[in-house]
Amino acid sequence: MNRASLRMLQEGIQCQRAGFPGRAARLYRRIPPDDQHYADALNLLGMLSYEEGRADEATELLQRSIRAKPDAATAWGNLGGVAHHLGRRPAAMACHRRSIILAPEQVDSVIGLSRLASETTRIALLRWAVTVSPLDETANQEIGTELAEGGDLPAAIGGFRRVLAAHPTASAALFSLGNALRDLKRPGEAERLYRRTLCLLPGSGNVQNNLGLLAFVRADWATAEAWFSAASRGDPRLAAAWSNRARTLQKLGRESDAIRPYKRALLTDPTDIAVCCELAGLLEAKDWARRAMALDPVSPQPYSRMALLATKNEGRAGVLDWLHRGAVVRPDDPDAWYNIGVELGRAGDPQGAVTYGTYATRVSDTHARAQLNTALALLALERFQEGWHAHTRRLETSEGAGLRRFFDIPEWDGDPIAGRHLLLWGEQGIGDEVQFLTLAPHLRRLGARLTIITEERLRPIVRRSLPDAAVPDVGPPTGRTEDHHGADLHLALGDLPDRLHLFCGGEAIPEPWIVPDADRAAALRSSLQARHPGKRLVGITWRSIAPKTGGRRTIAPALWRDVLAVPGAAVVSLQYGAGPEDIAAFGAEAGLPIDGSHGVDPVQDLDGLAALVAAMDLVVCPANNTVHFAGALAKPCWTLVPTRPDWRWGLGRSDSLWYPRTIVYRQETDDDWSPVMARVAADLASWIAQGAP
Repeated sequence: MNRASLRMLQEGIQCQRAGFPGRAARLYRRIPPDDQHYADALNLLGMLSYEEGRADEATELLQRSIRAKPDAATAWGNLGGVAHHLGRRPAAMACHRRSIILAPEQVDSVIGLSRLASETTRIALLRWAVTVSPLDETANQEIGTELAEGGDLPAAIGGFRRVLAAHPTASAALFSLGNALRDLKRPGEAERLYRRTLCLLPGSGNVQNNLGLLAFVRADWATAEAWFSAASRGDPRLAAAWSNRARTLQKLGRESDAIRPYKRALLTDPTDIAVCCELAGLLEAKDWARRAMALDPVSPQPYSRMALLATKNEGRAGVLDWLHRGAVVRPDDPDAWYNIGVELGRAGDPQGAVTYGTYATRVSDTHARAQLNTALALLALERFQEGWHAHTRRLETSEGAGLRRFFDIPEWDGDPIAGRHLLLWGEQGIGDEVQFLTLAPHLRRLGARLTIITEERLRPIVRRSLPDAAVPDVGPPTGRTEDHHGADLHLALGDLPDRLHLFCGGEAIPEPWIVPDADRAAALRSSLQARHPGKRLVGITWRSIAPKTGGRRTIAPALWRDVLAVPGAAVVSLQYGAGPEDIAAFGAEAGLPIDGSHGVDPVQDLDGLAALVAAMDLVVCPANNTVHFAGALAKPCWTLVPTRPDWRWGLGRSDSLWYPRTIVYRQETDDDWSPVMARVAADLASWIAQGAP
């Protein structure tokens, strides 16, 4: 009977593998209890029952198998797996240990025991399994997964590569290796692996979702949306695919189209508070935020969303209340404190911004936005020593990281610099570069040799104005180590105030530094004077195109009427981005024309802008790049700042620490420029009457 039983057992195994469990079960049951293969048949029957969802029946069959053959390591291991499924942890661990004692060379029970062990023991058990069977697919896959979750991505990659060395079509290893490479910021390699996985698993929702995430990170919204759509079709129950598609539609400006996929995501995962909060914002419906709050009362997200909805209330009533509630429920969340600091800064309370920004950085010193917001509030308060030090963290923000340059020479730490070669590099835009270069003359007096990396449009001005400095033609930051042009040390321009202890005990004083093209400035002045004989040339701008703050620094043309009407003033447009039609429209709304016929493009031709500003007798404009040019040219300048101005203008002073001939006119009420412009018109009339230089 043994031979016949063995044939039935083998035939049953073939049927089971071929997908005929019923036929396999009938064959297993035909083996009699007194046969030597009876225990194996019970073991196989037990696993058939387990695979078909009958775990209790499987347990009884496996126990019978073990009673028939107590030294059967495989049956002990299988019983451990079923016990684990049923939540019987102690029993499962005991079964796996028994299996390991009986057959230490079989890794299945080692892997099973690892799934029940603590993190440290789990890794040790998986390493044992890999040692016993170096090419075992499951052991290498699981140790790779554990290492990846623990943050040891290079070691995890080794595990996944071992799987693929023995099993090139192991889709789980391909997918996991792609995830690890993605987390190591190697998106190209990750994408290739995801595509290979997709060849093995066509239509996989998870793989297509991750391909969409790669496109999302590189801001390729259309491609991302296509992948997320495919993922949601491939696996309609994958909530992440629906919510990611919705977020991408928002990036594409299709907010109304994002509502349906968000709601589909909630059908699969009704507890996703992030999706509830997004719907609250899209629908401007507080009920969705309250639903999120009910799902997780200690999550800060719903409170932040309620605060955001409250910004639409008159006077932003309720914003701070909701932010404070969020901080109370999650005091360990740095964003909660950071958001309060931002709101207080917006409300004109820089001291409060410092206090709550400091709370955020105490919770997480790596919260770069909190570091920067705190730095700007400290500088506005003229607490320069603390402010400059905190300001050195600005390039740690996501926006600042792309501006950083890397060199294989040390940063200048402020030590004596006589005889050293210092490479300075700009990073914050034209206005800031012009401002911080007011410290370059001091560096030259200290005996430093300078090389300056700056924006292409600014290079002609820097070369003329600082002739001893080298100004190489260098492209944007690459994220890789760059040529240091023979320098000994390097420093971002924005860090100069910290190294020089500016306004807090250091000897440095900002100095006008721009030398304009004298011939061009003279020609422009002569041409303008010929058109306006006997009048003072007053250059103005009236708007800012800055995405976040431009509206607050824009003054309607009608408010300039009295300025344009001052006798003896010839008003000239210095406005960047203003074509003939814009200038004509400004004149029509203001009631009087302004001169925009000089032919200088203040956006592309910064050397021309410098010459044009130099040709003026006075510059009057909201705080923008033109103010920096006027200040760095030592040209009389009246800058008009809104309530809650930028840090560089302080909180109440009428002068500028950076530009000695600049006067600050301050708005007293949000969005009300009328009193400011009335003062400017009156002061301009007095200035002209007095013949001021």
